[in-house]
Amino acid sequence: MTIWRWAVLAGLVAMAISIGFGTIPDIHACGLPGEPILNFEFVRTPAEVATLFPEGCRAEHVVAQRTGLWLDALSFIPSYSAFLLLSLAGLRREGGSMTAKLAGLAMAMALVAAICDEFEGVQLFRLLADLPGTQSTIDLLMPAVRTKFGLLSLVVSLAGWLHFRQPGWRKVAGAVITLGGLWSFAALFLDRNWMMQGSALAWLVLLGTNAVLAARKAA
Repeated sequence: MTIWRWAVLAGLVAMAISIGFGTIPDIHACGLPGEPILNFEFVRTPAEVATLFPEGCRAEHVVAQRTGLWLDALSFIPSYSAFLLLSLAGLRREGGSMTAKLAGLAMAMALVAAICDEFEGVQLFRLLADLPGTQSTIDLLMPAVRTKFGLLSLVVSLAGWLHFRQPGWRKVAGAVITLGGLWSFAALFLDRNWMMQGSALAWLVLLGTNAVLAARKAA
């Protein structure tokens, strides 16, 4: 298969897993507003952790969050990382020295983001093991979470820019991908409730662009 096809396959796997997070049994057991996994990732104090795990639903929610962490560590992080790396490798092959340098930079950023994501998971496991955890654990968690999301937003923005540098329809696709990535990056600092919308837009258009390129290469 061409590199674009591998990228599409990895992207579809990552998408299926991301949808699967919402179907984990009891992930919404406590009925709190917002997305449960995202809420847990962005805790800032043990008191906030305790709020996410009230006594009446604590046991079920702990099991659900632990399931999500294992799914993240073993499946989601490897699949989304493969999607980004393969997408960027395809772009790197297409262009000149500037494109190759930017794609290489984005690939390095994607790897650092994946490492931060795995480190984040370790800290979240530590919080679950001794609720509501300690501030020292959360102090390690917070920069890892924000670095991960920030880098992933910039990686897809760079991928979009590299598509934008190509002629024809890819300029439009690249502009949308870049916009979604920058939207997600800005929302990380302004209002994280908007972060996933920007990210979803960028990643879905990037996946669709890869699919079109895979089909054209096959033809």
